[in-house]
Amino acid sequence: MSAALSSQGVWTLAWKRLKADRVGMVCLAIVAAFSLLVLLTAGGALASQWQQEVGVPNAPPHFVGPKPPEALSVIELPKGPPVDISDIDPLAPRYQEWEAAARQYATEEVVRAETLAFGADRLGRDIVQKVLKGAEVSIVVGLCAALVATAIGTLLGALSGYFGGKLGDFLEWVYNVFTAIPSILLIFAFAVIFGRGVLSVVLILGLTGWTGIYRLVR
Repeated sequence: MSAALSSQGVWTLAWKRLKADRVGMVCLAIVAAFSLLVLLTAGGALASQWQQEVGVPNAPPHFVGPKPPEALSVIELPKGPPVDISDIDPLAPRYQEWEAAARQYATEEVVRAETLAFGADRLGRDIVQKVLKGAEVSIVVGLCAALVATAIGTLLGALSGYFGGKLGDFLEWVYNVFTAIPSILLIFAFAVIFGRGVLSVVLILGLTGWTGIYRLVR
């Protein structure tokens, strides 16, 4: 009888409701995939060479099609002298050697460019690795900023709603000030104070995004 009357926990009920929602489960799988992506990228298993020049600048995506062999013929390289001028120019015997080395280097660069599945940027960096690294930074910044905003909004909202009085009035005044100023101006103001960097972005977004949570908790 006691087992039948015992209520289930909040997390158990929430998990049952989530499992019954197909869209929610799909969203959970997407979040889990992005979380795994962040862990692999942060650990160096993915996009560890995102800053290295692994191809030629502006290499096209591989699925567009590799460059034809005749593309090498358009590479203009210095030609050797038509006549023997070794008596005048001591470097003349090296001209043909340098030309062959330059053509070999150009061929290797084209091959390297074609091995990049999604091409390269203007500095020769792999675009796929840059996208993975950018996704990691964006997700980490978004999660940390949301945690900061939630912590600030929950704490201030609970204090204002529980104690009220002068403390509640003061927090309401702070809330009204933050909501009256356009968010873009607050972001610019905090950017001047905190400067550049990932931590600064997290603090700026957290300090400008707590008002909605504060109002709800209060």
